[in-house]
Amino acid sequence: MGWFRNAGRVELALLASAISVLHAHAAGAPKSEPLMTIAPAPSGPAGLASADPPALRYGVLYADDKGHSHVQYCDLKNFIFKSYAPPAAPQYVGFPPGEVTSIKYAVLPVGYVGTWHTAPGPQWVITLSGRWSVEATDGAVLEQGPGEVEFNADMGSTPQGPEGHVGHLTRQVGDVPNVQLIVSLKPQAGKARSTDPCQPSQP
Repeated sequence: MGWFRNAGRVELALLASAISVLHAHAAGAPKSEPLMTIAPAPSGPAGLASADPPALRYGVLYADDKGHSHVQYCDLKNFIFKSYAPPAAPQYVGFPPGEVTSIKYAVLPVGYVGTWHTAPGPQWVITLSGRWSVEATDGAVLEQGPGEVEFNADMGSTPQGPEGHVGHLTRQVGDVPNVQLIVSLKPQAGKARSTDPCQPSQP
């Protein structure tokens, strides 16, 4: 039981680090720092996939070249072991690709069901408390809870099936509200939308 508590602390510490790095990225991350690499993962759940070196697994909601939305898991890798704020001790720090445009909170009340829609733009959704889910047009459901991360980029989804479902259906899960931190990224202006599941906002 103690191991699970410690593993949870490590995961939350990495999540807190990732949030601070995303915030720094919004203000202009150092140009000399290499961006993190992204690789497909076989499955979930989201969270800390490995600790040393770390890989942060997250869920992705994306649209393929036919406009169907799907769920995929990917790993953020290439953390750098360094002091984030000298003289503090070194820790793992990573700069994900993409330019942050805004950071906001969202609260899904108990019983919330969001009708079928697409993301307003590429965005990281970090679950702070409670649970929620998204259903893709292919029927796949991604459910997440505290400490889990999702990248939402199904903007290219088009109406599917007899009901004309597009994008995803969002649901609050459980008997407590779901609290999220949403980090919106700047869309890739003037570039073709990628249908690569792990880098849907990249050219």
